[in-house]
Amino acid sequence: MKNFKYCYLLMFVLLFSCGKSNSSEEVNSKDDFASFMSREAYLGSAKSILYLHGYEAFPSVSGKGSFSVSNVSGDNITVALICELSRGDGFSFGIPGKQTGRNWSATFDTGAFVIQENGSMSGTIQTDDQEISWTGHLFDDRVMLDVKLKYMKQQGNITEGSIISTHLDLFRSSESEQVANGCSTIVWENRAVFNLYSGGVDMMRVPVCHD
Repeated sequence: MKNFKYCYLLMFVLLFSCGKSNSSEEVNSKDDFASFMSREAYLGSAKSILYLHGYEAFPSVSGKGSFSVSNVSGDNITVALICELSRGDGFSFGIPGKQTGRNWSATFDTGAFVIQENGSMSGTIQTDDQEISWTGHLFDDRVMLDVKLKYMKQQGNITEGSIISTHLDLFRSSESEQVANGCSTIVWENRAVFNLYSGGVDMMRVPVCHD
């Protein structure tokens, strides 16, 4: 009888230990940046203003934007930021970076982009033609992000020192928010996205809103 009680107690301890370990691993697996971002994409509105020469403001142009992750491989994660304006302008950036828990960062020779565990977004990098910066906040259900493109050289009619300032207000793509943003159907499609690190173009799977 004593042996039976001992075996029963031992079995209970083993089962409890295994259950506790699996639960802990499950929590940890959901607590990194990739898992958090892979649940649903963020989609919503965008509004851009061109400041010619850095101060002469043109009328704002509205459009749509999205924020998602692509090309996830271990701790290597590419953030895809898309802005499509109504007149056909906009930008698409693929930003390769690394996660450390809920933190994400992309480091370049000329700067860095960072998303902290508390959701704070900051960073600036410089290419041959532009200085690109972002500041904002990543919430569980929303991204509020300001992106600035400053021209270091004249490009066509856009003079050196001109700035394009874009504000994106994006929401998680749940059913209620799709209606709020005028998006009836979201389809994940492969799109050509400019890779900020390599300077080339990558095919990335990004969310596309079909009204």
